[in-house]
Amino acid sequence: MPKVPVEKLLIFRYEGASMAGTFRSGDMLAVREVPFCDVHPGDVVVFRAPGRDDNAILIVHRVVTRTHNGLITQGDAYTGQDTGRVQASDIVGRVIQTQRGTRLRPVPGGFGGRWWVRFLRLQRRLLAAARAPYQRLRASGTVRRVWRPAVTQVSLMTAQGPVVKYLCGARAVAVWRPDTQTYWCQKPYDLVLDAPVSRGGSKV
Repeated sequence: MPKVPVEKLLIFRYEGASMAGTFRSGDMLAVREVPFCDVHPGDVVVFRAPGRDDNAILIVHRVVTRTHNGLITQGDAYTGQDTGRVQASDIVGRVIQTQRGTRLRPVPGGFGGRWWVRFLRLQRRLLAAARAPYQRLRASGTVRRVWRPAVTQVSLMTAQGPVVKYLCGARAVAVWRPDTQTYWCQKPYDLVLDAPVSRGGSKV
């Protein structure tokens, strides 16, 4: 009985935010080496940054279209296309699968990939439209005039540095880290709690 050849895949760890919605930092990507002629719009490809001699810089973006000058690519989370044109010598391979934790899932390419990007962009527009009324309500200051929750401020010293917690009862509804200038506030408490002032004199 003839042996069935085992396909060899390249494995990369994804880092970054340009493909948010499709990949997260830490996702493991299975990449298949394919001929340049088999790369189509909608495919997610791994390629070397065009025009750079540093082969260690690899980019994971989706193919928008093919031109006589090379491939035009774009990150799923970006609104603009990449400026460089990807050549055959730049291509490492096409992403066919991703692993997040123990979950494996195929990566849509071609026609399916193009529809996936349309879905992501529609989703972002809907989320932005839903956030707008909430942001206007927060900016108006109306809620703070009628709702004054009992919030206690507690300062702590941890191994990671000082931390300021804002407690409503026993629950932390906001956290401020002065050393890193990072602030988090749970909704709807952000309607009544002001962000701390940073070292530069502006709100975080």
